[in-house]
Amino acid sequence: MPRKGQSMKMSFIESSFSVAAGYVITVCIQYWIYPLFGISIPVSDALLISVIIVLAAFIKNFSIRRLFNFIHIKGEEEPN
Repeated sequence: MPRKGQSMKMSFIESSFSVAAGYVITVCIQYWIYPLFGISIPVSDALLISVIIVLAAFIKNFSIRRLFNFIHIKGEEEPN
């Protein structure tokens, strides 16, 4: 029986797009929201902070996607 579910490559692509969108949102939040709270940091620091947040989000998204894909495939293999 062929394996069903999302391929690892597609999980990677989906997680990458999700995290790229998250990066843009994080940078915008730092640009527009931080000043409202009196937080002022150099742009280079803000971009580095965003990269760290995005890498953590990518690892989380990809891992959860693969876990649920594994659970989905395991569920299909079990007899009813």
